[in-house]
Amino acid sequence: MATRKNAPSLYEALSHAPVREAGNKPDLTIYRSPGKPQFGRFQFEAPAEGLVQRNPPHGTETKWTREFEIAWTKWGDAGPLVLFLHGVPTNRAQWEPTQKEVARFCRTISIDMLAMGESTKPRLYGRKDKPNLNPGDNTQWYWPGDVHYIEKLMQHEFKGEKFFFVADDWGSGILSHYAAKHNDRLLGIAHLDPITFDGYPVNEIQAIGRASQIPDTPEGDQQFAMLFGAFDQTLVQIYKTMVYDPNVYNQYNLRWITFPYVDVDYERNRAGDGVSDVAKSTTLRLKLHPMRVLAERAAILSPALLLPHHPEKNPNGVKYQDTTVPALILWGEYDNMMPAAQTQRFAYVLGTDDVEIQYVPRAGHFAGTDNPLFVANAIVNFVRRAAGREKLADVNLGTQGIWKGDERLMIRDLRDIYGIDARPELER
Repeated sequence: MATRKNAPSLYEALSHAPVREAGNKPDLTIYRSPGKPQFGRFQFEAPAEGLVQRNPPHGTETKWTREFEIAWTKWGDAGPLVLFLHGVPTNRAQWEPTQKEVARFCRTISIDMLAMGESTKPRLYGRKDKPNLNPGDNTQWYWPGDVHYIEKLMQHEFKGEKFFFVADDWGSGILSHYAAKHNDRLLGIAHLDPITFDGYPVNEIQAIGRASQIPDTPEGDQQFAMLFGAFDQTLVQIYKTMVYDPNVYNQYNLRWITFPYVDVDYERNRAGDGVSDVAKSTTLRLKLHPMRVLAERAAILSPALLLPHHPEKNPNGVKYQDTTVPALILWGEYDNMMPAAQTQRFAYVLGTDDVEIQYVPRAGHFAGTDNPLFVANAIVNFVRRAAGREKLADVNLGTQGIWKGDERLMIRDLRDIYGIDARPELER
């Protein structure tokens, strides 16, 4: 404990009289500011080519390339490092409410996985010279491929630094493979409503994967476009069944989650005059290219990729026993897609006895969307326990519940006692 000179005692820190104007509701302004998010891209050379869509000045074109990009958002300037990976069919915007709160205590980075969000969307990835390859047999889309670029990205942005890896839904499948291969790079892992073991695939994503069987021809594209003419409605229905409270999604925040499959306002109204390209039912254009790439990614899903590794029976499975870092398993209390009873299995398949299990109240499959404050607090507490309380960028007094009203004084004293400087990096 790095106690500062003349710091108050723990008794004094926890014995302040309530401050009347503070009230008794959580006041998150007592914490250090997360600052402003930063946005960027990581460029890397993929092991195979894909057909990538470009937008030059005079229209859209496609070309074969292995030069791909992974889009990222960094938030927070102090504390342990935390990586966030999203689920499907979403993008890193899914993590923003939780990431913002965690960024008060940690440095964070969230990424769009390959083929989603603002990252490169390579169609026919690895199939340039294999036109007859069944999409479901395309090993380029197996999750070890995501492990490859994630490790490259983290080494490029934070060379040699260990980090906490947090993922939900489909991203958790990637996390499982990453942790088994790069256990030495991690301080801990956190799964949020993960797809795991033999509880996957699910019908909603399987149906999208089946569309990958449509031929990659102009006629096939026309057939795909007709079959997926209501894909924007399908997406909204999928999202609203993945949460406990469907009202967490509305016409505005859905624009970020449905990207890049549906145009958003700044794309529809490029003319800038508010008239010529204003959104109408027929101008809410669906994006054929990213939709077909999503179908190709979804086509490879199978329980075998998430069941434990076996050298003969399941060579592409996960070597769960090689993950020995602390683990947090969070599951939405009302997840109606993936059975929450699977949480207990992690305690017996991971190579660590340090497995913490929590159920997120009032939350469905996208628990971080339903209850971001609870999820953020659970992650911060997990980081505190695994990395040490002095490593956090601020003292954490929680985000929910009834407060006494002296928390602004209490956190000031606890910062002194534990030697935590909660000023932004630029002010130190």
